[in-house]
Amino acid sequence: MRKVGEHDRGIATWLMIGVIMIVVQVLIGGITRLTESGLSITEWKPITGALPPLNHADWTSEFDKYRQTDQFKYINQTITLSEFKFIFFWEWMHRQWARLLGIVFLVGFVYFLTKKRFKKEMIMPMAILFVLGALQGLIGWIMVKSGLVPQKYYVGHVELTTHFLAALILLAYTQWFAMSLLPSFQTKVKSPPLKNYLWLILV
Repeated sequence: MRKVGEHDRGIATWLMIGVIMIVVQVLIGGITRLTESGLSITEWKPITGALPPLNHADWTSEFDKYRQTDQFKYINQTITLSEFKFIFFWEWMHRQWARLLGIVFLVGFVYFLTKKRFKKEMIMPMAILFVLGALQGLIGWIMVKSGLVPQKYYVGHVELTTHFLAALILLAYTQWFAMSLLPSFQTKVKSPPLKNYLWLILV
């Protein structure tokens, strides 16, 4: 077992912050689903979409885009601009928190990279982590797109389930990666029973 240093603990702390943020993201996603807010934003703008509508004209423009969806035409014909702002908020917050999560990971990665704190054995887990994060964002947009096609009033169940499961996998992997850098965890995984049931415990 390799020796764990202060650098590892710093990286583990950064990853655990990510774990907490992923949990919050899942909770916001649940609220977005329960309030049926997922289709309120019909475009994917990773950068410019960070800013919400700032005036009445902007809100009217976003509302007009939503009114083109079949969800509005067949389900929410009576929704007002005020009600639209409510569902828009939750979808925007869901995406905004994802942006913040990405920034936290990117800033932390650049910091530890420039400080040369990543060990060789961390390269592959880190690459997998970023692939899982990028894949989750892609699946999220595919899910939204599934509800914007003709005769679809909600996002697809398969896409929604895939999005949720991908979030759980990302959460479990990030937590495992963080804990694997801590000495107390490395001591415990030497015990066969705990090592055998590690992934079950994380999930």
